[in-house]
Amino acid sequence: MYTERLINLLFKDQVHNRAYYENLYKERDVAPILRFAPSPTGYLHTGSLYTALINYMLALKDNGIFYLRIEDTDTKRTVSDAYEMIERDLNYFGIKYENDEAYGPYFQSKRKDIYQALVIDLLKQGKAYPCFLTEEEIKDIKSYQEENKLRTGIYGSYAKYRDILEDEAIDLINSGKNYVIRLKSLGDFKKTFKIKDALRGELELHQNDFDVVLLKQDGLPTYHFAHVVDDFLMHTTMVVRGEEWLTSLPIHVELFQTLGYKLPKYLHLDSIMKLDNGAKRKLSKRRDLEANVSYLIEDGYPKEGIINYLMTLANSNYEDYLKENASNNYKIFKIDIKKMSKTGALFDIDKLNHIAKESLSYMSLDELFISVKTWANLYSKELYDLIISDEDKFRDILNIGNKETTKRKDFAKYSEILELIKPFYSKYFDKMILKLNYSKELVESVKKAFLSTDFTDETIWLENLKETAFKLGFAKNKKEALALDMTYQFADFMRIVRNLIFRRDNSPSLYQVISILGLDEVKRRLGV
Repeated sequence: MYTERLINLLFKDQVHNRAYYENLYKERDVAPILRFAPSPTGYLHTGSLYTALINYMLALKDNGIFYLRIEDTDTKRTVSDAYEMIERDLNYFGIKYENDEAYGPYFQSKRKDIYQALVIDLLKQGKAYPCFLTEEEIKDIKSYQEENKLRTGIYGSYAKYRDILEDEAIDLINSGKNYVIRLKSLGDFKKTFKIKDALRGELELHQNDFDVVLLKQDGLPTYHFAHVVDDFLMHTTMVVRGEEWLTSLPIHVELFQTLGYKLPKYLHLDSIMKLDNGAKRKLSKRRDLEANVSYLIEDGYPKEGIINYLMTLANSNYEDYLKENASNNYKIFKIDIKKMSKTGALFDIDKLNHIAKESLSYMSLDELFISVKTWANLYSKELYDLIISDEDKFRDILNIGNKETTKRKDFAKYSEILELIKPFYSKYFDKMILKLNYSKELVESVKKAFLSTDFTDETIWLENLKETAFKLGFAKNKKEALALDMTYQFADFMRIVRNLIFRRDNSPSLYQVISILGLDEVKRRLGV
């Protein structure tokens, strides 16, 4: 145990004590309370968005609270505008957080006095101590442990200053020695304890015996200590985080017990995986572009598609929900922990494309038009200029193939739209090369036959076109071509027409294409 002599030397400007903060942050009368607590070290990882989404949905399910806490105590890795990027991305995806000022501040770097007040109490109880191990000494300890195949860390006999006397500590501080504050662990690694994980069930883990750092040299806490203090004082009822934190769970359990705080529930999510040469590995910031949420947005994936896809990873029955509801309203879905993956959800770009196409098909024409225009304004000047040159025309193009019972599903992301629509615009069309493996005479006869039909009604037009084509020697189908020994079919007729007026073998509804282009433009393209 340490007295005020050491405490005053370590924390000269400390105003409030532990009891003050515990009384300040009263228990909430709402449950559940969940949070997303990212470190502002760069762009939002797709796995982080996944974690935030699940926390949000679990809170939403039972009318609870979801809040955002920024864990910015690692000042060396903090990126200046990372918080703004995180906040922007959460808002973009409709993940709304409630940061009640009564439980703030929500930046850990601004909660320094709180952590210090609790450390002071632990020092007084003899549950923490100042440690003067240098970086070189710690490296030497680690090297020795690795060479002898021992667990690496500061524990047992390696905790050199664990029982340092107060006078000795004061002398070292006054001499200018750097120090951190460590937990005086009472755990025994040879013993185990049991704890229930909300997803994985009962776990049996080794007790923690590491004298982990509580406060670093700069006076800010480590993740371990800050997590325990903040989740108690903010009254988090369930901590939902990635499986990589499972190895730290014994540390956190001991810290909760040491502080005398009630343990929250824990749920450790499996990592999002990626297939790489037939083997699974974690989705990587360094190796996978799709690990960056900003990349997915800039590449043109609709936010609805990204969220719907992540929800299919979160719950195995979400895709059935999508089919039944044909809606992008993920917020009314009741997420179920029992239906979460325990083996690592696989990030599948083909599946993302499929879900994105479905999500786009759920949009009304107005929603789709606004979404595409907004994206293009940010990421594709070429597409944006086309849109604003004739907004009615662009809306008509987007609406091709849409009916009450069916919706077009020929693009998964906004970045694919430009290439799809270029033939509608003469500045692109006129530079496209016509490639047809038919005789010039046949092509000319198709032109004349095509223009001779009545375009007033689509159904009548199509039937008349088939009759006209038949007279030119185009069978209506393959069966008829075989029976009558005809070389060409109606599909060949339409291929010729499409290439003449659209420069592609395939196109959206040709009748709607003609309606958008207008007969004068169609004739110009046909050279008539």
